[in-house]
Formats: sequence, structure tokens, C-alpha cells
Amino acid sequence: MNRDTLKKAGKTWVDKEIITDEQLERILSLYPKKEPRLLLTIFAILLISIGFLTFVFSDWAQVPHFSRVLLIVIFMVSLYVAGHILYEKGQHILGITLLLLGFVAFGASLLLAINIYSIILFSAWPYVIWSFVALILFMLYEHHWIFVIGIVVTTVGQINSWFFYGSFNYFLIAILLLGFTHFVYHRRKRLYSYCVAISFVLQAIVFMNAYEQSYYWLLLYYLILYSIGYVLKHDHLSEPIKQISLAGTFIVGMSQTFILHDDIFMRSEIEYSVLFFIVWLIVFASIAGLKIYEENYDALANLILYLPVFYLAIPDILSLLILFSFSLAWIIIGYSREIHFKVFTGSIAFLLSTLTAYIQYAWDTLNKSLFFIIGGIILLAMSLFIERQRRLFQEKKGDGR
Repeated sequence: MNRDTLKKAGKTWVDKEIITDEQLERILSLYPKKEPRLLLTIFAILLISIGFLTFVFSDWAQVPHFSRVLLIVIFMVSLYVAGHILYEKGQHILGITLLLLGFVAFGASLLLAINIYSIILFSAWPYVIWSFVALILFMLYEHHWIFVIGIVVTTVGQINSWFFYGSFNYFLIAILLLGFTHFVYHRRKRLYSYCVAISFVLQAIVFMNAYEQSYYWLLLYYLILYSIGYVLKHDHLSEPIKQISLAGTFIVGMSQTFILHDDIFMRSEIEYSVLFFIVWLIVFASIAGLKIYEENYDALANLILYLPVFYLAIPDILSLLILFSFSLAWIIIGYSREIHFKVFTGSIAFLLSTLTAYIQYAWDTLNKSLFFIIGGIILLAMSLFIERQRRLFQEKKGDGR
């Protein structure tokens, strides 16, 4: 829990004589204040990294090629050594900052060597090496900044592989699933779970495009991710994975309404796969059966998003109904179980579903100026409603309910 939120709620508990002032102070001592220089340090890393990369790839016409690489390597080693010494002396933030800058310098030197020696690349292997180094750094220092940067490099490398080479790099996904995911399971931190889940969602998109699959394959990949999250029983693992999977599938559902609304696209582009349906049916039936066996009927509402409506008649309307059904289910379950997060999230999902339907059906029928005016009013109403839900949520937390 956020320390400021806890402090605010704690004062209410003290006023109601639930706890004493001394007990509140002891509770707050378990949540130390964040260092104010933390944000400044993050921005420093970003700015220095951008400046360093710009400097590395600037015009060094007067400097021999080997000397350029040698200078960068010396600079990189110096950063690593200085970072390690400071880290060992207990100055963790400054030490990790220098280590991350050294990591950036390593990637820059790798890309610089490829550039100046005109090495022709046929895959994203530089990013494989860079990601592997990030994994080793995390194994040595186990700091969350290194983990996040490693995930970013791995994901960007996969996107680079598809964008420039039209391929999916299996080494990068192996580093993610076998390397970083290992620490997600054993360290049990929500941040790590969110990072890996987001990377998987993005890499699934790359896989789909690299092999020229239809969009609906994402429903299967995200359903598998959701199933893994459901099977895992630790909240720090399962909740982030399920939430990212549902968010990704909801976005696919929003896109699906426009894809299925285009009759020409439907007839010419979408290829129906028997393999998809068989695998989807096995996974869907398994996770649904498990929920029913455990009598977790509320969680069945989540599976609505993964229904492949493109097999059915009027799929565009059905896809919209799925979005609204999912949103209303979360709102109803949230209110009945007093889970304010579900009420808040379901409300946002409902408003996004409304906006999707409005854009899909009003663009061709309304005057364009009227379209944007009404759209702006809807967005304003969404903003006010979300802010109202947020305040109610904060008040509930403040009352300790």
C-alpha cells in the first residue's frame, strides 16, 4: 500500500479508536519514505543514456574506427567498475545508476561496431546479446531497475526483429520465458510479473505478424497467458498476469469490432483455421471446467472476452456485445462483492465500449463536426465519471472498508 494512503487511512482508524497513535507509527515504520532523489535519478539515467547514444553515433570522421570502439569499451568498463564499488559500499542507487549506464554503453559499443564495420545483419542477434547481458546483470545485483531495463531491451529487440527482418527471434522469447520468468516465479514481485506479462503480450503480436496469422490468434495466445495466471495461486503472480491478459484481449476486442464491421476485409483477409479452433476449444474448456470445479463462477465472466465470434453471424455486433457484457459483469460483481477495483475497471471498460460503438456507427452517419462535438462530450463525461469513481474508491479506502 502507498505510504501516504496508509497514513491518511490510519488517521481515520485512530479517530475511531481502532488503533492508537503509537500503533500507527509502528505500522508506518514498515513503509519507509521513498527517497526524493529517486525520480531525478531515473531522469538522469534517461538523459545521459540518450546523450551518450547520440554522441556515439555522431560523426567521428577524424577518429579511427578501432579507437572509437576502444574508447567506448574503456568508458563502459569504468562505469561497471565504479558502479560495482559504490554498490558494495551500500550506495545502491548511485551504484545501480552507473551499472545501467555501463549497460547502455555496452549496447552502444555493440551497435557502433556493427555500424562502422558495415556488418550486414540478418537477425536481431545484437539484441539477444544485449538482453542476455541484462539477465546476467540482474542475476548479480537483483535490482528492479535492471529487471525493467532488461525486459525493455528484450521486447524492443523482438519488435526490431519483426520490423527490420520480418522474423520472430526465438532466442529473445527464450530469454524472457526461461530467464526473466524464472525470477518472476521465485522473487514473487508484482512489478516483475507485470513486466513479463506486458512483454509476452507485445511479443505475441510480433509472432502473429511475423507468421502472417489472422488477428484472432491473439485470442488464443492471450487465453493461454490468462490460463497460466489463473493456475498460479500466488496473487503477486496470478493477478498481474490475468490483468494484462484481459487488458490485451479487451484491446483486441475493440479492434475486432472495426475489423469485423468491414465486410470486404472479412471476405478477403480472414482465413478460418481449424487448428486454431481445436486448440482454443481445448484450452477454453479446460480453464472453464477448472473454474466450475472450484465453484469460482464469478471468474467465468472473464472468459467472455476470449470467445471467437468471427465464426458466427453478425460478428461485429456480437463483438460489441461481448465488450459490454464483460464490462457490466465486472461492475455487477464488483458491487456485489464490494471489490471497488472491479467497479472502477468495469466502469472504464464500459465507457471504452460505448466510445467504440459510437465511433464505429456514428462516423458514417453523423456530420463530421457534430461527430467530434458529441465525441468530445462523451470523453468529458467519461473523465468526470472516472474521477467520481476514483474519489469514491479513495473514500472507501480511507474509511478502511
